[in-house]
Amino acid sequence: MSDHASPAGSHRRTDIGFALGVLAAVGVLCWIVVTMQSLGHDLRTANGARDALARQVQGLGHQPIAGPPGSRGDPGQSVTGPRGPQGEPGPVGPTGPVGPTGQAGISATGAPGINGSIGPTGAAGPSGQPGIVGPSGAPGTPGNPGKDGADGAPGKDGKDGQPPAGWTYTDPQGVTYSCVPVSGFDPNAPRYSCTPTSSPSPSPSPKSRRRGLLGVGVLAMSSMYRRLP
Repeated sequence: MSDHASPAGSHRRTDIGFALGVLAAVGVLCWIVVTMQSLGHDLRTANGARDALARQVQGLGHQPIAGPPGSRGDPGQSVTGPRGPQGEPGPVGPTGPVGPTGQAGISATGAPGINGSIGPTGAAGPSGQPGIVGPSGAPGTPGNPGKDGADGAPGKDGKDGQPPAGWTYTDPQGVTYSCVPVSGFDPNAPRYSCTPTSSPSPSPSPKSRRRGLLGVGVLAMSSMYRRLP
C-alpha cells in the first residue's frame, strides 16, 4: 500500500470540512439574528416603560429627567404581527383575607298582589275502570217471627145486578132480531120479546124462523138464569 491518500479521499474530506464550515457560519448568523431581535424587543420594551414613566411624572406636575416622551425620535411604522400561542396559566395567588360582614338589610314586606282571574275549567278526565266485585258477606242472623196481624173488617154486600135493557141477535140463517123487555117487565123474572129486523135473501123458511126464535128464547132464558141471585 502507498503512504499517500488517494485523490478521492482528499476531495471527500475537503467536502466534509466545507459543509461543516457552512453549517457553523449559518449557526452563527442565526444566533446573531435571534440576538438582534431579542435586543430590539428589549429596547422597545425599555423605551415603552420609559415613556410611560415620563408621562406619569408629567402627570404629577414634574419634569422627567429622561426628557419628554418621543425625544428619541419618531417611532417607525407599527406592524402588528400574528398572535402568538397562549401561554401557560400562572400560579394561583394566595387567598385574600375575608372582609368584614356587612350590616343586615332592612326587611320589607310588599303589599299582596291582586288575585288573578279564575282559569278555564279543565276537561273531564276519563272514567275509571270498575272496581273488583268484593266477596259475598256472611248471611245475617234470622229475624224474629212477626206478630199476627189483626183481621180486617168484613166487606159490604154488593148490589144486585140489573137485567139488560135489550140486545140484538143474529141466528144461523142470517136473520137479525131485536130483543126488548115485555110489557109489565119484572126485574126479578125478566122476559123479552124478540122481533126480526132484517133477513137474508132469499128469505128463510118458516121452519128456520121458528128455529131461530127458539134459539133466541133459549138465549134469553140462559141470560135470565145467570142474573138470578
